[in-house]
Amino acid sequence: MSDPQMPEGRDSMPWSAGQTLALALVIALLLPFVNMVVAMVMAGFAAAQDPTFDSPQFYRQLRQNGGYLTFASLAANIVTLWVVIRFIQWRKAVTWGTYLALRLPGRSGWSTAFITAVLFLVASQVVSSLFQRPDYPEFLQQVYASATPMVLFWIAVGIVAPVAEEVYFRGFIYIGLRNSALGVAGAIVVTAAIWSMIHLQYDAYDKVEIFLLGLLLGWLRFRFNSLLVPITAHALINLLVLAGLASTVA
Repeated sequence: MSDPQMPEGRDSMPWSAGQTLALALVIALLLPFVNMVVAMVMAGFAAAQDPTFDSPQFYRQLRQNGGYLTFASLAANIVTLWVVIRFIQWRKAVTWGTYLALRLPGRSGWSTAFITAVLFLVASQVVSSLFQRPDYPEFLQQVYASATPMVLFWIAVGIVAPVAEEVYFRGFIYIGLRNSALGVAGAIVVTAAIWSMIHLQYDAYDKVEIFLLGLLLGWLRFRFNSLLVPITAHALINLLVLAGLASTVA
C-alpha cells in the first residue's frame, strides 16, 4: 500500500518513526498528571463545600465518576492537541495543517465516514448479541448516569475526544510511522494497536473491537488523505453510542 502524498526530500520530512514514538510517549506520560490535577481540584472544591466529603472514596470511584471524567477528558484532550501542534511546529519542516492533512475530502469522504460509522455500530451490535454481550459495559452506564454537566459530557466525549485522538493517532503518530519502513499498512496497524491498548477501562473483547475500529479509521485517513474523514466517523460513532446510552440509562 503506497502513499502518493509521502513528502520528498529530507528537509520536508516530518519527525522520524523513533522521534515520533518518543514524542508520543511524552504526551502519554503527561496525561496522567493532567488527570491527577483535575481530580485534586475537584476533590478540593468538594471538600471545601462539604465537610463530610469522603476523599478516599472519591478517588476509589474515579473511573465510574462521570463528572470527573467529563473534566478530565476535556483537560487531557485539550492538552494533547496543544502539545501535538507544538511538536509539529518545533519540527518546522512541514506546516501543522499539511502535517495533519486538514483538507476537505469532498462529498464521497463525508458519505463514506457516515456509512462506515453506521455499519461499524450495526456489526458491533450483531456480534455482541451473538456473544451475549451487554449493549454497553456496566462501567460506561455508571459513568453516563453520573455525568455532570451532561451537555459538557457530550461535548467532551462526542466532539473533543474524537478530534484529539485522531490528531494524536491518525495524525501525528500515523505520519511519523508512515514515512518509515512500516509504510502505510504498518502505520495503520500499529496506531490501531496502540490506540486499543490505551483504553485500559475496557476488557479484551472491547479492545479487539477498538482495534478493528482503529484499522477502519486508519484506512479512511489513507483513502481520502484527510484527517477530517476519520474525525467525522469517530465523532459519529461516539455520538450514536451516547444516544444509545441515554436511552438505556434513562
